[in-house]
Amino acid sequence: MVPATGDVAPWPWRDRLAALGALRRGVAAQSSVDAADGVRMRRILFSLGEPTGELLAALDALDRFERAIIECDDPSAIEARRLNCLAVLDRLAANGQPRASC
Repeated sequence: MVPATGDVAPWPWRDRLAALGALRRGVAAQSSVDAADGVRMRRILFSLGEPTGELLAALDALDRFERAIIECDDPSAIEARRLNCLAVLDRLAANGQPRASC
């Protein structure tokens, strides 16, 4: 059944937003790198659709963040990579928002 109001996002957008939210929460809480978690995070990104520049930027930011953890970079460098990754994910979520109907 289709909602009667125009202010409710369509299901694909809700699914996309939920997936990005789960990914964002995972990055925000991540303190070590587990291969299985990395695979799950990348599956979420690839499930969002065609590889676009934004998707590739998100993958790059995630890779750089995880590499900083693996290589035992300075904690401030790891946090900077985390914040960059979160910013890229936020941008990815904001750019795909459905338009409000008039």
